[in-house]
Amino acid sequence: MVMGIEGRAKRAAMVLLSVLALAMPATAETLLIFGDDAYAPVLFQRPGGIPDGALAQTLRRAERLTGDRYELQLMPWKRAYELARRGDGGLIGVSHTQERAAIFDYSKPMYDDDIRIVVVKGREFAFSELSDLKGKLLGGVRGASYGETVDKAIATGLLKVDRDIGQVSRLRKVLAGRLDAALIGNGQAGLDAVIDSHAELQENRDKFVVLDKPLARDPLYLAFPKQLGKSEALGRFNEALDKLRREAAKPVR
Repeated sequence: MVMGIEGRAKRAAMVLLSVLALAMPATAETLLIFGDDAYAPVLFQRPGGIPDGALAQTLRRAERLTGDRYELQLMPWKRAYELARRGDGGLIGVSHTQERAAIFDYSKPMYDDDIRIVVVKGREFAFSELSDLKGKLLGGVRGASYGETVDKAIATGLLKVDRDIGQVSRLRKVLAGRLDAALIGNGQAGLDAVIDSHAELQENRDKFVVLDKPLARDPLYLAFPKQLGKSEALGRFNEALDKLRREAAKPVR
Protein backbone atom coordinates (compact mmCIF):
# COMPACT_ATOMS: atom_id res chain seq x y z
CA MET A 1 0.00 0.00 0.00
CA VAL A 2 1.37 3.39 -0.97
CA MET A 3 1.32 5.83 1.95
CA GLY A 4 -0.26 9.18 1.11
CA ILE A 5 1.31 12.56 1.78
CA GLU A 6 -0.83 13.03 4.91
CA GLY A 7 0.24 9.64 6.27
CA ARG A 8 3.93 10.31 5.65
CA ALA A 9 3.63 13.65 7.43
CA LYS A 10 2.01 12.02 10.48
CA ARG A 11 4.73 9.37 10.59
CA ALA A 12 7.48 12.00 10.38
CA ALA A 13 5.85 13.95 13.19
CA MET A 14 5.70 10.83 15.37
CA VAL A 15 9.39 10.09 14.73
CA LEU A 16 10.30 13.68 15.62
CA LEU A 17 8.33 13.50 18.87
CA SER A 18 10.06 10.23 19.76
CA VAL A 19 13.49 11.79 19.20
CA LEU A 20 12.60 14.80 21.31
CA ALA A 21 11.29 12.57 24.08
CA LEU A 22 14.56 10.62 24.14
CA ALA A 23 16.53 13.85 24.33
CA MET A 24 14.67 15.07 27.41
CA PRO A 25 15.40 13.83 30.94
CA ALA A 26 13.42 10.71 31.82
CA THR A 27 11.92 12.24 34.94
CA ALA A 28 12.02 15.97 35.57
CA GLU A 29 10.93 17.30 38.95
CA THR A 30 10.29 20.53 40.81
CA LEU A 31 12.66 20.45 43.78
CA LEU A 32 12.34 22.74 46.80
CA ILE A 33 15.76 23.84 48.08
CA PHE A 34 16.56 25.95 51.15
CA GLY A 35 19.62 28.14 51.64
CA ASP A 36 21.22 31.04 53.51
CA ASP A 37 19.86 34.49 52.63
CA ALA A 38 22.96 36.42 53.74
CA TYR A 39 26.11 34.67 52.55
CA ALA A 40 27.22 37.01 49.77
CA PRO A 41 28.67 36.67 47.22
CA VAL A 42 28.05 32.92 47.19
CA LEU A 43 24.37 32.95 48.19
CA PHE A 44 22.17 35.85 49.21
CA GLN A 45 18.77 37.44 48.70
CA ARG A 46 18.29 40.63 46.71
CA PRO A 47 15.49 43.12 47.47
CA GLY A 48 12.18 41.64 46.41
CA GLY A 49 13.20 38.16 47.59
CA ILE A 50 15.28 37.30 44.53
CA PRO A 51 17.98 34.64 45.20
CA ASP A 52 21.42 35.45 43.80
CA GLY A 53 25.07 34.52 44.14
CA ALA A 54 27.36 31.87 42.68
CA LEU A 55 25.34 28.91 43.99
CA ALA A 56 22.00 30.31 42.83
CA GLN A 57 23.44 31.01 39.39
CA THR A 58 24.79 27.46 39.15
CA LEU A 59 21.32 26.11 39.91
CA ARG A 60 19.82 28.27 37.17
CA ARG A 61 22.35 27.00 34.63
CA ALA A 62 21.89 23.39 35.74
CA GLU A 63 18.11 23.65 35.26
CA ARG A 64 18.60 23.96 31.52
CA LEU A 65 20.57 20.71 31.45
CA THR A 66 18.65 18.53 33.92
CA GLY A 67 15.09 19.52 33.02
CA ASP A 68 14.42 19.85 36.75
CA ARG A 69 13.12 23.08 38.28
CA TYR A 70 14.90 24.23 41.43
CA GLU A 71 12.65 26.30 43.68
CA LEU A 72 15.13 28.16 45.87
CA GLN A 73 13.95 29.66 49.17
CA LEU A 74 16.47 31.67 51.23
CA MET A 75 16.32 32.44 54.96
CA PRO A 76 18.65 32.52 57.99
CA TRP A 77 20.93 29.48 57.84
CA LYS A 78 19.78 27.77 61.04
CA ARG A 79 16.15 27.77 59.88
CA ALA A 80 17.11 26.58 56.38
CA TYR A 81 19.11 23.71 57.86
CA GLU A 82 16.32 22.64 60.22
CA LEU A 83 13.68 22.65 57.47
CA ALA A 84 15.91 20.45 55.29
CA ARG A 85 16.87 18.18 58.17
CA ARG A 86 13.25 17.37 58.92
CA GLY A 87 12.62 16.51 55.26
CA ASP A 88 10.84 19.59 53.90
CA GLY A 89 13.29 20.05 51.02
CA GLY A 90 16.89 20.13 49.92
CA LEU A 91 19.73 22.33 51.17
CA ILE A 92 22.33 24.29 49.22
CA GLY A 93 25.65 25.64 50.49
CA VAL A 94 25.97 22.90 53.10
CA SER A 95 29.30 21.52 54.36
CA HIS A 96 30.01 17.79 54.54
CA THR A 97 30.42 16.15 57.96
CA GLN A 98 30.07 12.54 59.10
CA GLU A 99 27.03 13.46 61.18
CA ARG A 100 25.32 15.19 58.25
CA ALA A 101 26.25 12.39 55.83
CA ALA A 102 24.00 10.10 57.89
CA ILE A 103 21.08 12.48 57.23
CA PHE A 104 21.70 13.82 53.71
CA ASP A 105 22.59 12.56 50.24
CA TYR A 106 25.21 14.91 48.79
CA SER A 107 26.02 16.21 45.32
CA LYS A 108 29.54 16.67 44.05
CA PRO A 109 31.24 19.77 45.53
CA MET A 110 29.85 22.98 44.08
CA TYR A 111 32.13 25.62 45.57
CA ASP A 112 35.31 25.81 47.69
CA ASP A 113 34.66 28.24 50.53
CA ASP A 114 37.69 29.87 52.17
CA ILE A 115 36.85 30.68 55.80
CA ARG A 116 38.92 33.72 56.76
CA ILE A 117 39.76 35.27 60.13
CA VAL A 118 39.05 39.02 60.21
CA VAL A 119 40.41 41.32 62.90
CA VAL A 120 40.71 45.06 63.50
CA LYS A 121 43.95 46.72 62.47
CA GLY A 122 46.32 46.89 65.42
CA ARG A 123 44.87 43.73 66.98
CA GLU A 124 46.43 41.25 64.55
CA PHE A 125 47.93 38.03 65.91
CA ALA A 126 49.99 35.19 64.49
CA PHE A 127 47.91 32.26 63.21
CA SER A 128 49.31 29.08 61.73
CA GLU A 129 47.39 26.35 63.61
CA LEU A 130 44.18 26.06 65.61
CA SER A 131 45.97 26.19 68.97
CA ASP A 132 46.94 29.80 68.14
CA LEU A 133 43.26 30.70 68.57
CA LYS A 134 43.01 29.37 72.11
CA GLY A 135 41.74 32.07 74.45
CA LYS A 136 40.33 34.15 71.58
CA LEU A 137 36.62 34.87 71.26
CA LEU A 138 35.59 34.34 67.64
CA GLY A 139 32.32 35.21 65.92
CA GLY A 140 30.63 32.60 63.74
CA VAL A 141 27.23 31.82 62.23
CA ARG A 142 24.66 29.89 64.24
CA GLY A 143 24.19 26.30 63.09
CA ALA A 144 27.10 26.34 60.62
CA SER A 145 29.88 23.82 60.19
CA TYR A 146 33.42 25.00 59.48
CA GLY A 147 34.68 21.55 58.56
CA GLU A 148 35.12 18.59 60.87
CA THR A 149 38.55 19.61 62.21
CA VAL A 150 37.37 23.07 63.25
CA ASP A 151 34.01 21.74 64.50
CA LYS A 152 35.84 19.28 66.75
CA ALA A 153 38.04 22.07 68.14
CA ILE A 154 34.87 24.05 68.96
CA ALA A 155 33.16 21.04 70.54
CA THR A 156 36.17 20.27 72.77
CA GLY A 157 36.47 23.88 73.90
CA LEU A 158 39.77 24.64 72.17
CA LEU A 159 37.98 27.34 70.15
CA LYS A 160 35.40 29.64 71.70
CA VAL A 161 32.80 30.86 69.19
CA ASP A 162 30.03 33.41 69.75
CA ARG A 163 27.22 32.36 67.39
CA ASP A 164 25.01 34.82 65.51
CA ILE A 165 22.77 34.94 62.44
CA GLY A 166 24.47 37.73 60.47
CA GLN A 167 27.94 38.69 59.31
CA VAL A 168 27.22 42.42 59.61
CA SER A 169 26.61 42.20 63.38
CA ARG A 170 29.73 40.01 63.66
CA LEU A 171 31.99 42.61 62.08
CA ARG A 172 30.42 45.38 64.16
CA LYS A 173 31.26 43.38 67.31
CA VAL A 174 34.86 43.05 66.14
CA LEU A 175 34.95 46.81 65.48
CA ALA A 176 33.60 47.49 68.98
CA GLY A 177 36.13 45.15 70.60
CA ARG A 178 33.51 42.64 71.74
CA LEU A 179 35.10 39.89 69.63
CA ASP A 180 38.76 39.17 68.96
CA ALA A 181 37.99 38.06 65.41
CA ALA A 182 35.16 37.25 63.01
CA LEU A 183 34.93 34.14 60.86
CA ILE A 184 33.87 35.28 57.39
CA GLY A 185 33.19 32.99 54.46
CA ASN A 186 34.14 33.38 50.79
CA GLY A 187 37.55 34.97 51.35
CA GLN A 188 38.20 38.64 50.56
CA ALA A 189 35.19 38.76 48.23
CA GLY A 190 32.95 37.68 51.11
CA LEU A 191 34.37 40.34 53.42
CA ASP A 192 33.95 43.04 50.76
CA ALA A 193 30.33 42.02 50.21
CA VAL A 194 29.52 42.28 53.93
CA ILE A 195 31.22 45.65 54.27
CA ASP A 196 29.45 47.02 51.19
CA SER A 197 26.08 46.11 52.70
CA HIS A 198 26.33 48.39 55.76
CA ALA A 199 27.14 52.11 56.07
CA GLU A 200 29.09 51.88 59.35
CA LEU A 201 31.26 49.07 57.99
CA GLN A 202 31.91 51.06 54.80
CA GLU A 203 33.12 54.01 56.87
CA ASN A 204 35.54 51.72 58.71
CA ARG A 205 36.62 49.55 55.75
CA ASP A 206 40.32 50.32 56.25
CA LYS A 207 40.21 49.10 59.85
CA PHE A 208 39.57 45.46 58.92
CA VAL A 209 42.44 43.07 58.31
CA VAL A 210 42.23 39.51 56.97
CA LEU A 211 44.84 37.19 58.47
CA ASP A 212 47.04 35.55 55.84
CA LYS A 213 46.16 31.92 56.58
CA PRO A 214 42.54 30.78 56.08
CA LEU A 215 40.92 28.99 58.99
CA ALA A 216 39.72 26.29 56.61
CA ARG A 217 38.81 25.54 53.00
CA ASP A 218 35.29 24.17 53.18
CA PRO A 219 33.64 22.65 50.07
CA LEU A 220 29.93 23.46 49.77
CA TYR A 221 27.33 21.07 48.36
CA LEU A 222 23.72 20.58 47.33
CA ALA A 223 22.10 17.93 49.53
CA PHE A 224 18.73 16.28 50.09
CA PRO A 225 17.54 14.45 53.20
CA LYS A 226 17.72 10.72 52.62
CA GLN A 227 14.01 10.21 53.35
CA LEU A 228 13.14 12.19 50.20
CA GLY A 229 14.94 9.67 47.98
CA LYS A 230 16.40 12.22 45.54
CA SER A 231 19.47 10.25 44.43
CA GLU A 232 18.33 10.29 40.78
CA ALA A 233 17.83 14.07 40.89
CA LEU A 234 21.29 14.44 42.41
CA GLY A 235 22.69 12.23 39.65
CA ARG A 236 21.20 14.54 37.01
CA PHE A 237 22.57 17.54 38.85
CA ASN A 238 26.06 16.02 39.08
CA GLU A 239 26.07 15.35 35.33
CA ALA A 240 25.04 18.96 34.70
CA LEU A 241 27.72 20.21 37.09
CA ASP A 242 30.39 18.22 35.25
CA LYS A 243 29.21 19.61 31.91
CA LEU A 244 29.21 23.18 33.20
CA ARG A 245 32.76 22.77 34.47
CA ARG A 246 33.95 21.31 31.18
CA GLU A 247 32.41 24.26 29.33
CA ALA A 248 34.00 26.73 31.74
CA ALA A 249 37.40 25.09 31.24
CA LYS A 250 37.32 25.42 27.44
CA PRO A 251 39.85 27.97 26.17
CA VAL A 252 38.43 31.20 24.80
CA ARG A 253 39.20 31.59 21.10
